[in-house]
Amino acid sequence: MTTQPMPVKIDDTMDDVLNTFVRTDGYATTGYLVDETDTSRPTVSKRLDRLYAAECIEYVHEPTAFWRLVEDPREDT
Repeated sequence: MTTQPMPVKIDDTMDDVLNTFVRTDGYATTGYLVDETDTSRPTVSKRLDRLYAAECIEYVHEPTAFWRLVEDPREDT
């Protein structure tokens, strides 16, 4: 049995997070995303959790919360 990644709901905040990844060649820290999106850390963290669960991002360096965008879920829609 194969598992499918969960779909990602694209709201304005998720779109801002994804746009930031695109502007930085797919790499960003959680703190940078918070600053660039002018959104709270818990809100950004929830979006990152969703992207991670959907296998759209991966940790590059977990201690610093450095992420890499693997696949933009907006390209599937």
